[in-house]
Amino acid sequence: MGELNLLRPYARSGRFETKLFENYSRIDKALASIIVEGYLKEISTRKVESVLGELDIELSHATVSNLSYELDELITEFRTSPLRKYYPYLYVDALYLKVFNGSRFVSQAVMIAIGVNEDGYREVLDIDIMDEESYPSYLGFFDALKDRGISKVDLVISDGHKGIKRAASESFVGSSWQLCSVHFKRNLMKIVPKKSLNEVFDYLNDILKAESTAQAHSLAHGMIATYEEKFPKLAEYLMKNLGDVMSFIAFPEKHHRKIHSTNLVERFNKEVKRRTKVIGAFPSEGSALRLLVPLAVDTNAKWMDRKYVSWENLEHDCEVEEEFTENF
Repeated sequence: MGELNLLRPYARSGRFETKLFENYSRIDKALASIIVEGYLKEISTRKVESVLGELDIELSHATVSNLSYELDELITEFRTSPLRKYYPYLYVDALYLKVFNGSRFVSQAVMIAIGVNEDGYREVLDIDIMDEESYPSYLGFFDALKDRGISKVDLVISDGHKGIKRAASESFVGSSWQLCSVHFKRNLMKIVPKKSLNEVFDYLNDILKAESTAQAHSLAHGMIATYEEKFPKLAEYLMKNLGDVMSFIAFPEKHHRKIHSTNLVERFNKEVKRRTKVIGAFPSEGSALRLLVPLAVDTNAKWMDRKYVSWENLEHDCEVEEEFTENF
């Protein structure tokens, strides 16, 4: 009968399952395309052959061409489609992959933006590959989001990269910046003696569980004064960064466990690392995007099943996802 093109229906509630095509079928095509591209460019030939054997993949040149064309169309659509004007929460992070730049393999930054829209649903908004994490690269990354329609963000959540903070303040005027509390604690472990770490964490936890911004700032001033003589480096670090790690307190209390850290984007990063581990090194930026974008598209479809946060009576529609969720 020939080929038949099917549109897969998605529902905001419930999960649609069919035996006609499996979940993540686009990701399988992306992986196959990347493996063959690596093989044709003679990159890690023995490893590529081993992977092909394990995955039981046999692809002709015509199949590879069709796969690449289909995936390139998907990438273009994903990275140029219009976005909503308003995303209350925007998570930003970067991870590094080995990519061939034409002469040698280099480590390149894969920038990822995940938004939570005003309906409470999560969405991978964009993925881009840059030479490095810097203020100019993040400014360009945010400008691309704005070009696609975003005009307002309330809270930008990221690790402590200063380039993100500066670029976010300029790109999304009026937004707040939330320094990930988990990254903040990891930095404290480098400053505070091990025997005093629990004491410092207990003090910090009281601040992060404050009922109001005013109470949090009052406790913060007390913490800085407490350690000003005993641990001057700690006091200095707190003075510079404690305000940024408390930004989430100004938002609905029911959302605090979801917005105090970058756990959401870290969970997505974990899946990226799991799937890119089989590749090792990518023969081009395009080949990396052919794997990452289909993963983002299918992740978005999965996230449509339930809300991440809700503004209706400020109650969650679902339980907090415990994976990659560290208590504070």
